[in-house]
Amino acid sequence: MTPTTLALTLLPQEQLTLAHTHEAGELQRYRRLSLSFLPAMPHASQLMASLGNQCEQRLKALRAVAHDMALGACVEEKPRDAGSFAMTHSHAFIVDDIMGEQVLQQALGAAIESHHFFQWLSDTNATPELHRPFLAFAQQKESEARVMLEFIEQRNGIALRRSAG
Repeated sequence: MTPTTLALTLLPQEQLTLAHTHEAGELQRYRRLSLSFLPAMPHASQLMASLGNQCEQRLKALRAVAHDMALGACVEEKPRDAGSFAMTHSHAFIVDDIMGEQVLQQALGAAIESHHFFQWLSDTNATPELHRPFLAFAQQKESEARVMLEFIEQRNGIALRRSAG
């Protein structure tokens, strides 16, 4: 079965659950990145916080659509148990430019993957109520990746001018 064929068999509640789980993970990733960049690269920290806020807006939009479709249970926040507080990803503060560049490149890669995910959901969606949000999310994720790329390029340009000067 091809990915497209598989996607066409997904029910709306499965699509909502996938989208919500993905975006909730993105929110947590941006929150961790914002904290990691705070000491050494406050501008990067602010960018990650802003991108996290956009994730919160998409999660709100998903909850509204799910509620309108009487599928609110698919996007409910799960109660946290003691196990959910365990850190599944190592957390480290960015300590130098080399580490910052590596983490920014990883974040850019993840943003591009997120764009592809929502583009895939949009392309394979057969539920009219989900068409507009999935298309908007794909476009927003594309913009997110572009903003991050521009941030990296601008940052690298500044570093290059400093080393030449």
